[in-house]
Amino acid sequence: MKQPTATLEPSIRNAVISLVDKDFILARVFSEVKKVVTAQQFDVWFSGLKILSITDARITFLVPNTFVREWLYNNYADLFSGVIYKLLNSSREVVLSVESEVRGLITAFSLPKAENALLGGVSPETFDSAPLNKYYGFENFIVGSCNRLAHAASVAVSESPGQAYNPLFIHGASGLGKTHLLHAISNAILSKHDMKVVYLPCDQFVNHYISTIKSNSWESFRNLYRHVDVLLLDDVQFFENVQGCREEFFHTFNALYNVKKQIVITSDCPPDFLKSLEERLISRFKWGLLCSIDSPNVETRIAIIGKKASLLGFNLSYEAASYIAENTLGNIRELEGIITRLNKETKPGKWDISLETVKKVVQELSGRKKSVSIEAILVAVSERFNVSVSQLQSKCRTRSLILPRQIVMYLSRRLTNMSLVEIGGYIGGRNHSTIIHADEKISNLSKKDKNLLFILQRLESEL
Repeated sequence: MKQPTATLEPSIRNAVISLVDKDFILARVFSEVKKVVTAQQFDVWFSGLKILSITDARITFLVPNTFVREWLYNNYADLFSGVIYKLLNSSREVVLSVESEVRGLITAFSLPKAENALLGGVSPETFDSAPLNKYYGFENFIVGSCNRLAHAASVAVSESPGQAYNPLFIHGASGLGKTHLLHAISNAILSKHDMKVVYLPCDQFVNHYISTIKSNSWESFRNLYRHVDVLLLDDVQFFENVQGCREEFFHTFNALYNVKKQIVITSDCPPDFLKSLEERLISRFKWGLLCSIDSPNVETRIAIIGKKASLLGFNLSYEAASYIAENTLGNIRELEGIITRLNKETKPGKWDISLETVKKVVQELSGRKKSVSIEAILVAVSERFNVSVSQLQSKCRTRSLILPRQIVMYLSRRLTNMSLVEIGGYIGGRNHSTIIHADEKISNLSKKDKNLLFILQRLESEL
């Protein structure tokens, strides 16, 4: 059997992962894990793992039982994250699903044998939905200004499927809670209604489409998706690379919409930014409600941190939670990673964690072993935009100074170990909310303006 070589990375990015690629990646994961655990630990905790699916956002493993899943989450989360980042050259959420839970979602719809293999052998005959995480419920979702509309719309959909906001299109960057809402919708509907609900990451739909081409079992494929009450599709941007799959989904969308079946879709960007999708599909995405999930502000991050810590059974002071919120610029998954690591730092019978421990963990996980000085950032930006350092630090709000000053704030949050108050003090005595606003403004602009993104990358490289 020929091993994948240079074609591995593009296939991962396009979310069309073959069985050979999955076996190859799993073998590499095992190889890396064996470098840091004993042979006995590997046999007990890792040898039974299988890969269910891989996307740009996450990699899902199958584990034998809930005990193994909880042990791996609690003791090897950092190891998983590090190994996956090293092998795939990007951070991905690591999801552990129990095989029995997958079987529990299997009902009457048949799939071709080739597709069954993609499920890691958990069912030789049938399949209808990806595994659901029972911990992803509305009660565990922290609501803030960044996600209030998306949360309210999701609750409405779960209470009246097919009647409220159809389709519902939720967009936002990876790791902000889109998948959590999809799972919460599905869990709520299944608990309240006698309905057929199918949740799928887009890559699984693509894989099924490809296997259907090989087996020519189109009737089975279409019956599977066009006879459901609720279809939840995660990361629809992956359709951009598979034209035939988009065509099939277009007809599936029409069939469900015409009989008032609920459709919920997530993407990392609004429909109009999905440039490779046909206009007729984009227009249908906009028939219902579009809502975004933005990066949580400091207050929302503090609430998320407190909630995650309490769920794991330990206490964080407001000061400690504030430190994490102000010094962690990543998404909610990164916050979860820090909380999981802190949970390992707790000692038996002692559930309070000191601020010193929190600072040590945050600095270790953020990788800030070397810190750039804010003076160096001021000088670099002043030279790039032909303004003086004193102008950047002044109270003057002329148009020519606003953008470079916001870039200083943006870079200072990412490249220094300074707090929001300290950064504001260096830049004209501005308060922490101004720094946060500038950081979010530049972050959002860089996603739309390629020239600004290039400037930021050059400045970071030089610094």
